[in-house]
Amino acid sequence: MRTLRGLSALALTCLCFCSESFACAVCFGDPKSPLTHGALAGVLFLGAVILMVLGSIAGVTFFWIRRARLLQVQAAIRGEKPEVY
Repeated sequence: MRTLRGLSALALTCLCFCSESFACAVCFGDPKSPLTHGALAGVLFLGAVILMVLGSIAGVTFFWIRRARLLQVQAAIRGEKPEVY
């Protein structure tokens, strides 16, 4: 157990002070790096996809609500009892 503690302390020291553990251009924040531009484009694209899917779900929901009200109005005009499921 004591050896494990010593190894974990050594590993933590190496991670903190070794130059290989520094972040890449995307994580470090170089705004002119092609990696940064690619990551930003990917995030924007995925955000647009999510917005399109959620917008489609909302659009279908509003269409169904509007259609149901229209069918109720048409049934009321014909004098029929509207069906409720």
